[in-house]
Amino acid sequence: MGFVYAWALYIIGIMARREAESLISKLLQMSEGGVASFLKELKTNEGLRHKLGRAGEKLLSNKPVFDRNVESVLNFVNIPSKRDVRELKSRLDHLSGQLVNLNMKIDRMEARERKAARPEKPAAPRKRARKTTTTPRI
Repeated sequence: MGFVYAWALYIIGIMARREAESLISKLLQMSEGGVASFLKELKTNEGLRHKLGRAGEKLLSNKPVFDRNVESVLNFVNIPSKRDVRELKSRLDHLSGQLVNLNMKIDRMEARERKAARPEKPAAPRKRARKTTTTPRI
């Protein structure tokens, strides 16, 4: 039943979009005076304003249900939703951070091993600097 309802909402959405596109295309075809007269009619016609307001309210109230049903349809046909993609990105970011930390630890361990494998040379005795006194030559 939910699947049929989702498709019905989808079809209604397409029809509403077509009607809105039709209205917009008509408005674009009208001259400036035609748009002004339409807005004037909208301003003075209480019934038209009321119908447009109720249509907007219905659209906003049905949006969460529509979104949920579209997500169900996408899940049914095995297409990830935006939420699925966001969750996957979050997991990948977390794993990427863990890999960076692991690489840093490995680098430190390798550096310690190289240092331990290198035989240390005995310290060479320091040469004393000669004190030179200058004697005047005659």
